[in-house]
Amino acid sequence: MRLRMVPVTAALVLGTLFGATAPQAAAWPVPLTAEDNSYLNATRGVFPGDDDQLLSVGRQMCRLLYTGTPAQAVIDQMAGQYAATPDQARVALQAARRAYCTQAPG
Repeated sequence: MRLRMVPVTAALVLGTLFGATAPQAAAWPVPLTAEDNSYLNATRGVFPGDDDQLLSVGRQMCRLLYTGTPAQAVIDQMAGQYAATPDQARVALQAARRAYCTQAPG
C-alpha cells in the first residue's frame, strides 16, 4: 500500500514546487491606451470590423503613411482590402492621424 502512495505524493510535491515557482502569466488582452480608445471611438460603427481589426487598420494606415504612401492611396488600399467605402476609409485615416501618426507626412 505504501508503494502506491509514493507516485501520488511525488506528484503532489512536484506540482506544489512548480506551481509556486512558475512565472505569472501576463494579462491578455493587452490594455488599451488612450490613443487606442480615441481611435476606436472614432471608427467603431464607421469602418467594418471588430476592435482588433480596427486597431490593426489604424496602425497599418500609419505605417503606410510613414513609408511614403500618399493619403489617397492609403484610403484606396484600405477600402479595397477591408471591403469598406472610400468615405469609411477616410474617416479611419483621419482618426489614425489624430491618434497614432500625428507626424506622418502626406
